[in-house]
Amino acid sequence: MRTLNVLSKAKMSQPWRTCRLEHTVMNWKEFKVKSEDKFRNLKIENCWGFQIQPGTTWNPGLNKYEIEALEKLFGFEFPFDYKDMLLTINGFDRDQIAIDPDGKEANEFGRRMYKYPEDHETTFSLRQEIKDNINYVNEELQLSGFDTEKVVGFVPLYSHRAMAVFTDKSLSLVISIHQGDDVIVYSNSLMDYWKKEFDLDR
Repeated sequence: MRTLNVLSKAKMSQPWRTCRLEHTVMNWKEFKVKSEDKFRNLKIENCWGFQIQPGTTWNPGLNKYEIEALEKLFGFEFPFDYKDMLLTINGFDRDQIAIDPDGKEANEFGRRMYKYPEDHETTFSLRQEIKDNINYVNEELQLSGFDTEKVVGFVPLYSHRAMAVFTDKSLSLVISIHQGDDVIVYSNSLMDYWKKEFDLDR
């Protein structure tokens, strides 16, 4: 059901680059360019909820030593895809905006796209929500065909989305959790998740 494409050459300083999911065609540099092109032309919609501001760009990524330190902070090794992502991007350069469609309240700003290590403490509540509702999370993962005995942790990504981390570092599926018991597997891979989140396939 999930096959690996083993690359013949790998950088010795980044050994996780020896594996990839076959369906991951776009690399992270291409993703950065394509998503920033889309953000550049965004319009603020007259609706409730946080929105990405026009002109938003990604922060620079981390180096391999910073990624290793972040893994120690979380207490587990990250999936290959997430490490590759962090080498290129690490959260947005500005907060998201929430407007009042009725025009009665001032605009609200908040960071919903997490940046690490700065947001490790900020995302504690989401990690705790997952922990408190792990039975619902495990049920959804099992229904999707995943072995929950091999889950080692979760990394919050964006708003109420989080990446499930397995002992198998080729896996990087993303879940959505809302109000505890509302859990879905949002995407089976990190790249597919971001493309879906930002509607980049159009």
